[in-house]
Amino acid sequence: MGKKEVNRNIYLSHWDALRYWQVPFIDAHFDLDDLRGGNIHMTVFDYKARRRKKGYRIHCCTLDVPAKYLRHDERAGIHVVAPAFAYLQVVSDLDKHERILLGKLLCAYPDGLYSEPLVTVKELLVCAEEMKWHRGRKKALNALKYAKDGSNSPREALIHMLLSLPHALGGANLQDLVMNYEIRVAPGLLAPGESGIYYADYALPEEKILIEFDSRTYHSSREAREADERRARILQLNGYDVYSLTTEQVEDPIELQRVVDEISHGRLRRRRRIRARRFWEMRLRLQALLTDRPPSDEVAGDVDRYVAYCEEREARLELERHSVMSLFLGPIRWGFAKWKWNRDMLRRVAAEIRQCLAVGRQLGERIYRRSYPVRSVPIGAPG
Repeated sequence: MGKKEVNRNIYLSHWDALRYWQVPFIDAHFDLDDLRGGNIHMTVFDYKARRRKKGYRIHCCTLDVPAKYLRHDERAGIHVVAPAFAYLQVVSDLDKHERILLGKLLCAYPDGLYSEPLVTVKELLVCAEEMKWHRGRKKALNALKYAKDGSNSPREALIHMLLSLPHALGGANLQDLVMNYEIRVAPGLLAPGESGIYYADYALPEEKILIEFDSRTYHSSREAREADERRARILQLNGYDVYSLTTEQVEDPIELQRVVDEISHGRLRRRRRIRARRFWEMRLRLQALLTDRPPSDEVAGDVDRYVAYCEEREARLELERHSVMSLFLGPIRWGFAKWKWNRDMLRRVAAEIRQCLAVGRQLGERIYRRSYPVRSVPIGAPG
């Protein structure tokens, strides 16, 4: 039996590989420069090929990696690991929600419904199953239980997480929810020139429930509103129940829960029951992924604008904490108030409410903080 050939190539890997593959929408939620730590990450598969070089971080993998996960870009003259293997390499850098989100983005459509994704959930699962003893394998397999193909945007992927994840991860537990579900409409219901093929943003196919996300404001054009109403009527005539979500409802935990209750409790007749003590903590983390954004370089470089950004962010977080902790009547209703995180957050929310009452401020109203002394002027006196 011949001696196994040694692979002494150096492969672009980890976050640098994901940047090379141009994962759709990844910059919307992942700061690649920060995650890279200022280094270019490379992987070798032979210890003798390992080198020290400033600005590079060389990883050594001793596992038997199938050739399909090791690519060679002849035009650029570099070796790079495949997207599925790069996912395994980076999952340990992320929390639970970020792992799921990254899996969804890897399987997203880069240029609309008819474009080819980098990889599918099935291919990610196959890679994780094959790479036994890899340190990211277990975390990847757990995250990929909730990843789905077919996302068109990062916001679409996050809303799917909010609606479909189990209560233990802060979601609404609408299991089997699919994205961009294709519906073929009976020809007799169509106007001349219509194709008869519709795509619902989210669907529960077995229950014939559709959820449409309208990212436009309430001041959409009349033509757009009429088109949406006609589309909803056609889908209803085909036996589907259509629910709509706006940006305002998605970003407000209480409003989103009302829509979910209408579907889950009203339409599906499911009982409201929370058995996961970490539901409120996980729901706040999901909310942060949805609404929390770092300031732009332009804002961060201007003291006044950065202070205003911090004030608005703190006010929003205060209101979100109060809204999330009141979902399902809060942890006290379900007997989880003694768990440390829930107890501490309930105390914090109560203290914020007392502070608001003491100064006559509404929850979520900005608290103005100034870094310079303000000259007091008596009421009625000239400035």
